[in-house]
Amino acid sequence: MTKSKISRRTFVEGGVGLTVANFLPGTTPLAFAASMEESTIAAAKTAGAADVTGMIWSPYLVPMQPVIADFKKATGIGIGGVQDISIFDAPQRAMAEALSRSPQFDFIHIDSNMIPSLASAGYLEPLDEYMKKANFKIEAVADYANFMTYKGQTYGIPTDGNVHIQYVRKDLIENSDNKKRFADKHGKELKFPETWEDEFRIQQALMDPAKDLYGSGSLRNRANGPTWWYMMFYSAGGFTFDDDMNATLNTPAGQYALEIYLQEKKVAHPESAGWGTPQMIPRIAQGHVVTCQYWDGTAKLNENPAKSKTTGNWLYGLVPGSDFSGKRIHRSISSPLAAILINKYSPRKAQAAYLALWLGSGKNSIPIVSDPVNTFNDAWAKEHMKSEAVQKAYSPAGIKAIEANFQVVAPPTYLTGFLEFQDTLGKNLSEAYVGQLPAKDVLKKTDEEWNAIVGRIGRTKLKADLASYKAVMPKRNVPV
Repeated sequence: MTKSKISRRTFVEGGVGLTVANFLPGTTPLAFAASMEESTIAAAKTAGAADVTGMIWSPYLVPMQPVIADFKKATGIGIGGVQDISIFDAPQRAMAEALSRSPQFDFIHIDSNMIPSLASAGYLEPLDEYMKKANFKIEAVADYANFMTYKGQTYGIPTDGNVHIQYVRKDLIENSDNKKRFADKHGKELKFPETWEDEFRIQQALMDPAKDLYGSGSLRNRANGPTWWYMMFYSAGGFTFDDDMNATLNTPAGQYALEIYLQEKKVAHPESAGWGTPQMIPRIAQGHVVTCQYWDGTAKLNENPAKSKTTGNWLYGLVPGSDFSGKRIHRSISSPLAAILINKYSPRKAQAAYLALWLGSGKNSIPIVSDPVNTFNDAWAKEHMKSEAVQKAYSPAGIKAIEANFQVVAPPTYLTGFLEFQDTLGKNLSEAYVGQLPAKDVLKKTDEEWNAIVGRIGRTKLKADLASYKAVMPKRNVPV
């Protein structure tokens, strides 16, 4: 049978056999250039059938089930028992598993910013050899695949982009009366914001609390607030540590970011300081927000007429940038970034790894990220950007915004000790936002506490981590 006549169905159902030589040492599997998906199936069959166990939140798992069923049919590898745990709670549980070297979970679905901490604890299985055998590549937009690496090895397979994009109410910003009032007051055109200062002016101008319309829909709670501060800090040219691992938040860039971060209180709902996504996302879709930066999956909700009152009334684009450093810099962020990580102590780690590769294929993940009901898995692969199903789910403008922001996406503190750094920053920012901590003390206090964390973990250890952190930072100031 010629290569052109080999269908995916025929391969998956076992109608095409591979010669033993394909998997002998020193040979190249699938020399007839099968697709990446077919190669993954062939490699997985060598591991043997098994049902793997995992830690994964059900909103992520549900749309994966049909794709997993295909893999089970082809390889005998499926999912058995899982622990349904929120991605926001999973890091603490995963660290407990790592410290006890528990074999309970074959895989964990978790924020990939935990990779340095879990790899340092010896819990994670490197995936590069499995990827090589399966002829698999993480075909992500821009440099996003770098987020899965640590010290030169790959430890995660993404299932979710979760990049922040900019949301602006189209019906408000294009209203002729609003345009005239804005121009009369500010002497400039009312248009999509390019800087943080632009956005704040728009929020102030168009909010109307009497109609339950507030300027900002971004979060400022303890758990998520740092996500927004990082975008502002990085865009001002800031970075969290110097080369000797001294914290560098209490700097002009840090103070600028803090000022931008705290001024939002003037344009936010007065009760929003403690809100998370369960409160804020419905308000965005119901039209109670002028602008915000938010996870890109919210565009799927906005553009679903069965769930949203504002379908067709949004503009999507690049998050605001800053000229503070003397040049325009834009920095989006992805946090939490959901990815599948494999437990090194698992007796079924090979089967779990190949299942992860299967789910991380751009083609296979199209139905996962375009699911109109379970919208937690967000587009991230090159294949998603050209898929009609994905474009329909997010809108063509939403996909264009996702592509743009992926080119300048950054992580939070990508180091061993991520949870400690994040919680300390979140606590101090939150206390400043509600007035419990003077703004002038926030960054000085955080620097001191971060330096203490560095001391506990080990300065030499973290200096070695720093190279991996810098490697996942974007190389562009603005999208191409």
